[in-house]
Amino acid sequence: MDSKSWKLDFGMQILLTHALRSEAGILRQYYPKARSLIRGKGHELIQLKSNLKLLRTGVGLEASESVLNEHVDPEDVNLIIHFGVSGSLTKSLNVNDIVRGEIFCGSDMPSIQIDPVSNFTDLHIPAATFYSSMSPIVDENRREEAKASGAVAVDMESYAIADFCKRWDIPLLSIRCISDRAGASTPEDFAVNYPHATEMLQKFLLENILIRLPGGS
Repeated sequence: MDSKSWKLDFGMQILLTHALRSEAGILRQYYPKARSLIRGKGHELIQLKSNLKLLRTGVGLEASESVLNEHVDPEDVNLIIHFGVSGSLTKSLNVNDIVRGEIFCGSDMPSIQIDPVSNFTDLHIPAATFYSSMSPIVDENRREEAKASGAVAVDMESYAIADFCKRWDIPLLSIRCISDRAGASTPEDFAVNYPHATEMLQKFLLENILIRLPGGS
């Protein structure tokens, strides 16, 4: 599907994806009629409204890939919006900054480039290269390895989402909020900054993205 040629309409089926339950706690409050369709260990698929679903994949590339392949029919999805928190690999990205994935990479994985979704380009979310790690980056050597890829932010799921969208030609909007400096200080940074970063990102989604979907948020 050419992301530059379609418009949002009531017939579109949209899937929101995230990794952690707490990354969508605020969103859930806006959909009081939401109902769980599928629930398993670490993952859940929720019908928020008729054309909008929320998929919690669990943490990690393998979990994300497995859950997407098992529970998402690519023929029934017109747009995927992926969201979560990330670690920063550069001094130019600070805690609470929000960025959009354009290039997705990882260790020994070919880079994937995703075209921007035209309906949201006016939001001017800075484009970035995301590095998806198999495990949390909590030391400086692994930080330098990730930086060598050219990425500016690191997470553990976005490559799997981008790969799924690329294979099935599904438009993708992947946004992340910076919660820590990926490296030796990650555990401490994450514990302090995660609650506010994920709250900020959910409010950004509600106020700037979900409001544009058919029927609003």
